[in-house]
Amino acid sequence: MNRPAQRLIIIVIALVLVIPIGALGLNQLMGPRTEEPDPSAEEQPEDNRPTVDPAVQPQRPEISRPEEPAALTEQSAEGAQATLTYMLESYTYMMTTGDTSVWSESVDPDCQVCVSFLDNAEVLNEQGGYLVDGEFEVEETSFEGEGEPPATGTVDADFTQAASMLVDDPTLLPHELDAVSGQLQAPMTWDGERWRVTDMNLVLDEASEGDGAGGEGDAGAGAGDAGAGAGDEGNAGAGGAGGGAGADAGDEAQGN
Repeated sequence: MNRPAQRLIIIVIALVLVIPIGALGLNQLMGPRTEEPDPSAEEQPEDNRPTVDPAVQPQRPEISRPEEPAALTEQSAEGAQATLTYMLESYTYMMTTGDTSVWSESVDPDCQVCVSFLDNAEVLNEQGGYLVDGEFEVEETSFEGEGEPPATGTVDADFTQAASMLVDDPTLLPHELDAVSGQLQAPMTWDGERWRVTDMNLVLDEASEGDGAGGEGDAGAGAGDAGAGAGDEGNAGAGGAGGGAGADAGDEAQGN
C-alpha cells in the first residue's frame, strides 16, 4: 500500500464512510461549505492496529443488488422518499461489493458529499476491502416540496444502522463500528426522469453522539484520522473509527 489514498479514514454517520486522505470529512456533511479546507486535515497519524493473518479475516458477504421500488421514478413525494430509502438500504451492498450504481443513479453529480460516498466505496473496493453487516432500517420518512407535481424538496429519513465490521486492509484488524441511529436530511431535485439527492445532512440521536463507534480504541466521534475534528465547515459528527486516531466532532452534531 504505497499511495496516500490507500490509508483510509473510517467514519460513521450511520452511513459508514471510507474517505481517502485529503477528501471530504464527515464535518462537511453539515453546515455551510464556504471556507477553505484546513491543510492539517490531510495529516496521517500512524495506524497502530494489530496485524492479523488475512486468512482469519471475516469473509466478504455475498449480497445481491437490491430490487428497485416501483415508486423510484415517480415525480411525487412517494418517489422522493422511495429514492432515499432505497439508497440507504443499498448502502451495505455498495460498501460490500464496490458496485456504486444504485447511488450514482440517485445523486446529483454536483453533490459534493454524494460524490465522496461513491469515491470512498470505489477506493475501499480497489484495496480489496469490504463492509460486513451494517444494514440500514429506515423507520420513517417525510417529504416537504415545492410545486405540483413537486420538482424540488427535502426528505427526512429516520434510520437505524446495525453494528458492522469494516475490513480496509487484509493484514490489519478490522474496524468494529457500533450501531447508530438518527435522521438523514436530503434535499432532492427532479431531473425529468428521477429524483436526485443534492446534499445530505445528519442529525444523530443523543446516544449515538455520545457512544461513538469502533472497538479498537481508535474511534472518534467524527472524521477519523484525517484530524477533521470540528472542521472548518462542519457542525455535526458521528461515531467512527479512524485508521489511527479519530478526531472528535461529536459535540458538533448538536449544532445542526
